[in-house]
Amino acid sequence: MKKVAIVGAGNAASITALEYYLVGKIRTNELEDIEIYYDPNAPIERVGQGALPNTTGLISQVLGINHYQDNNKINAIFKTGILYENWGKKTPKHFHPFLMGRTSIHYSPHLLSKSVIESGLFKIIEKNINDPEKEIDADLIFDCRGGGNRDENLYRDLISPVNSVILANKKGKDSDLHYTKSVATPHGWTFVIPNIDSVSYGYLYNSNITSKKIAEKDFIDTFNVRPDGYLNFKNYVAKNMFFGERTVLNGNRFSFLEPLEATSVAFYEYVSKISWNIVINTASKDQCNHEIQREADRMQNFILWHYSKGSKFDSEFWRYAKKLSEKTFEDDEEFQFILELSKSDSFIKLWDSQEGYSQWPVNSFKNWDAVL
Repeated sequence: MKKVAIVGAGNAASITALEYYLVGKIRTNELEDIEIYYDPNAPIERVGQGALPNTTGLISQVLGINHYQDNNKINAIFKTGILYENWGKKTPKHFHPFLMGRTSIHYSPHLLSKSVIESGLFKIIEKNINDPEKEIDADLIFDCRGGGNRDENLYRDLISPVNSVILANKKGKDSDLHYTKSVATPHGWTFVIPNIDSVSYGYLYNSNITSKKIAEKDFIDTFNVRPDGYLNFKNYVAKNMFFGERTVLNGNRFSFLEPLEATSVAFYEYVSKISWNIVINTASKDQCNHEIQREADRMQNFILWHYSKGSKFDSEFWRYAKKLSEKTFEDDEEFQFILELSKSDSFIKLWDSQEGYSQWPVNSFKNWDAVL
């Protein structure tokens, strides 16, 4: 029986805890304890979070949460897909759906954290941890303390044309918004995420091309909402998901990639799944790290494919974004294979195919290629 410890209680830590409880305690009974060490004063994501269907199932199965008001502790609302506006050249709006019969959610990361901590499923220790391997006695430790104070030499860049975001929140529920919106703008794009009683906005742009003043004005003029937060960020992944002898990095401690296509939560879960191979002794650290590095590159390439299609704007940002992205995935043989498979004339063959690329099935490629 193994003991697992998780440092942090944010989004990544919560997803890791749920994944290990499901696999390690319910399905295999391989784990003795799952401990969560966290600082109650540490901040958690301030905007609503979108998830993919598999993660939605994980949250529901372990915590017993559903959409009924009295049992919806994380303010979950339906997410049926992503609506893209102004992307590509063929159509002003394009819906990237989940298959009918599968839906996901938008939810509050703060309330997910609270639900995990109060669930009674984990041993909760309120303690600020500085050196996990020296301070924690566990067989495997997940470091989910966020992206601050990183040693830059231990990380590599992920490619993205955006590096800054302006945040805002508008009170009032939008009952027509049951999907994430990704709206291309002259200087980048903006996410629009419905919450149970408000709408979250994030205006993504490149500060080396567009000044904060210009970006802010375009944000206000386009969406009629006042900014209340500003962040500059890097897109990165640690060169090794393992740190020390017993520690796995997850969340922003491990990687950050811009939020187009809502990859982050599923990536947290994937890191957890890959590291499980260490617990049951079926893979080496090198094998696990190789696969997770490849997954980071898959996410990067799929997102860059969107930019390579351009938008309705012939602006400096979009010319830069297309040039940056158009050659990145050309040498990715796996990407090119899935792209060709998606162009198959046989709908049944395509529908039945188990092939996919990272988080996306073949029909996601067919869906995008047909309209952009």
